[in-house]
Parts: sequence; structure tokens; C-alpha cells
Amino acid sequence: MKQNNPLDLASSSLISMMRLLSMLSLIMSSWSAVATAPRVTAQMLGEEKKADIVGYQSIPLNATATDLDGKLSLEIVTEAFKASGKTPIVDILPSKELAKYALLKSDAAALIGSPGDLTAKEKNQYDIITFYLIPIGSGEQQFSMIFRKMDTHAKELQKAFSDGLKKIIKTGKYLELFEKYHGKGKLSTDYVSRLKHYNSSWK
Repeated sequence: MKQNNPLDLASSSLISMMRLLSMLSLIMSSWSAVATAPRVTAQMLGEEKKADIVGYQSIPLNATATDLDGKLSLEIVTEAFKASGKTPIVDILPSKELAKYALLKSDAAALIGSPGDLTAKEKNQYDIITFYLIPIGSGEQQFSMIFRKMDTHAKELQKAFSDGLKKIIKTGKYLELFEKYHGKGKLSTDYVSRLKHYNSSWK
């Protein structure tokens, strides 16, 4: 009989505990604000559903980045999937380490994060679609969807997200979301071209 690895059991227990703490925090904050997205997997009633996608609560990357960047990125993800008729379950975990662990252990099909979250070796195992950019110094930080390559469900989500993202860019929904958080006229004229640069598979 196969024995469970004590480290895996401990890590799984830690993830469950942190999810519960995160859920309690979200419930408390919801008293003063109504959450729009994503759907959180921890359920107060009924069986907990497994997340399709995980993300993590992050500290602003530079002086110009705020929590608005995180909120905008989640809205972009939600609207892109919506445009393709998909509503995957997204679980926002308290730390990058927990979210990455869920991805690496195949608990989730995809991760909302940055290509920098993966090592060079790990990147060979995942497909990356960059969907949002913020300036950092002389460069820019990528917000990306990171999908597992050898997984049928992940492939389905990847296609839906890629198609949906291109669709909301074409229809103007992406611009609408961007201006909702950053104001009108703030999207640079070469922004979409830069997104395409990071997504070489786009035609």
C-alpha cells in the first residue's frame, strides 16, 4: 500500500488552514464591500469545491502599483473566461508559495501570477499567457495565466482564456476595464502590441 508523504500531508493541512483564514478575512471585509470576483472555493455550507485556478495576495511591486492592479487583473481574467462561456472557480490564497504549491502538485489547472514565479526548469512544464502589464522602472511586470501543459482540463481553460482575452481586446471591453481603474487616456498606444510580444502564439 502506498504511504502518504508526511511533508505532503503537512503542506496540504497548511493550505487548508490558510484557505480557512483567508475565507474568514474575506467574510469580514465583505461586510463593508460586495465582492465581484473571483468565486472563493471555501464554502460555508456544503462540500468544498476544488479550484480550477489559484492566485495569491501580493504586495505592490513598486511605488506606482496598488491593490487596484490586483483587482483589475482579476476582472480581466473573469471577463476573458466569460467571453468564452466559461466560469472557472478561482481561489485566492494568502501567499505565492501556497498558490505555487497547488499548481505544482496538480491541485489546480492554472495559476494567476508572473512568469518570474517559475524557475527556468519549471517554465518548460507550463504554458504562459500574459494579460496585463504594469511599469516597473525601465521595464514592466507581467501579470500572466500559467497553465499546466500535460493536462486536458488546463488545455481547455487555456484555449478559452486565450480566445476570450483576444475577444475582449477586440470588442473594447479590455479598454473599458483598464480605464475603470486607471482613467481615460492612460492606455498607451503600443500596449496591445506589447501584450502580443509576450504571447508569441497569438496571430
